[in-house]
Amino acid sequence: MSRKIPQAVKFKKDYMMMLAFLLFFLIVSAECFLIVWLPWHLRLEGMWAEQVAQQELIERFDFIRFLSRSASGKLAKPAGAEAAIISRSLDRAAAYMHQYSKVISAAQCRGFMDVMDKLWWQFNSINRNKAFSQAVELDNTNYLKSLRGSNSPAQVKE
Repeated sequence: MSRKIPQAVKFKKDYMMMLAFLLFFLIVSAECFLIVWLPWHLRLEGMWAEQVAQQELIERFDFIRFLSRSASGKLAKPAGAEAAIISRSLDRAAAYMHQYSKVISAAQCRGFMDVMDKLWWQFNSINRNKAFSQAVELDNTNYLKSLRGSNSPAQVKE
């Protein structure tokens, strides 16, 4: 008996088979690319968003600081004093921001922006001479009378 030797099927190199292998390779390589590129890109976008937020914060901060510093000398007594208080607190915050500007997180930027919005609202009301405090003139004649022990207004005058 003669034995039949099995023969392998000869691979026919046609264009459809090559196209299928090429598409399979492209799809797998595109998925691998997305696996690596997408997290890197999202991290990069987050970094740029934080830097843009920090830059906007610094610009708004400097603008309010400049306005409060210039208004503290121009405004009347109570409003000017309040503008000077805002200016001093902004100077302290500027020292903090200068020292820790590299490590300010996005949440801290949002907190600073909220504070800047509140200070901007307060500064606008101060700039319209609507100060929160009022200058109170004290009448010290009664106090001087009681210290001197007299009730006549002629003795109180100096």
